[in-house]
Amino acid sequence: MAILKGVAAAVAAVLLILLVFYWAAGRARPALDAASRALLQQQGIAHAFIELPDGTVHYRLEGPANGPLVVLIHGFSLPSFVFDDYVKPLTDAGYRVLAFDNYGRGLSDRPAIDYDANLTDRLILNLTDKLGLTAPAHFVGYSMGGAAAVIFAARHPERVRSLTLIAPAGLGISPKLKESILARPVIGEWVARMFGLRIFHSIAAEEAKAAPDPIRFLADFDRQMDYRGYGEALVSTIRHYPLDSADAAYAEAGRSERPVLVIWGEADETVPFAASQKLMTLMPRAQLHSYPGLGHSIEYSRVPLVSGLILDFLAAQQDGAAVGKTAGTGKEASPERK
Repeated sequence: MAILKGVAAAVAAVLLILLVFYWAAGRARPALDAASRALLQQQGIAHAFIELPDGTVHYRLEGPANGPLVVLIHGFSLPSFVFDDYVKPLTDAGYRVLAFDNYGRGLSDRPAIDYDANLTDRLILNLTDKLGLTAPAHFVGYSMGGAAAVIFAARHPERVRSLTLIAPAGLGISPKLKESILARPVIGEWVARMFGLRIFHSIAAEEAKAAPDPIRFLADFDRQMDYRGYGEALVSTIRHYPLDSADAAYAEAGRSERPVLVIWGEADETVPFAASQKLMTLMPRAQLHSYPGLGHSIEYSRVPLVSGLILDFLAAQQDGAAVGKTAGTGKEASPERK
């Protein structure tokens, strides 16, 4: 009995120590508050902030006020900086461009809430409403942002003029994250808080190798981890967002006649290209452009290629061409634009 009591006491002591370390790790990074945001703006790092019902959101809005609106939605872990190199080509072409950091990412708030499809949907709706951008817009979504754009289109069809989906998630193929230790209750939070900085930095360092400016890419990525709550937001997203189960939204959005452009690297290991077969079944009017040898980094590693495809797609709509009226089920290896 004495031995059991001793073991129990030792276990309790270890758990207490772990709890203290967990609490301390959570407090080690500052909260992203008004003072932090003001400093980031003074440094020219942040663009603009807006208060929405679920929290403060960092966003960027540029281009002619009367230009057709293009909404850029980033993916799971990379915030809106991943679209930085798309803003000038689009605004130069006469489009108004809106990009934002999803909750839990970049310089937006990290609310203590389930990071599910409803949260992102509310963010997009609240943000565009508050900015007075309620006319139908062109939506461009990368990875998880592709699923977010499709879900928004399914729920608010009157607000979406076209869809551009770059390696979109949500199509039944479970990302590796769903099977990782981060998806496990309690353990996921512990790992994210105690070791998340090293884990996420290491993953981003690999991704940065494909970026035109790896040093800038990694610095922009790491900045969001300077503040409390990033890892916990990713863990909640893994558990609550339909990263592999947004089929119904794709089917609903696919019933519309709105134009859809799909861009995918055939060597994608994060959201495998095999999922494009389901997408084309659910969205038969979509145009599919796929590229052998390119992976999930296609969005930021091949900006001239992808932005060129987007500009052609949007220009065809502006010219009244019947974009999206016929299915583009074949692979298209278009040359990269210079």
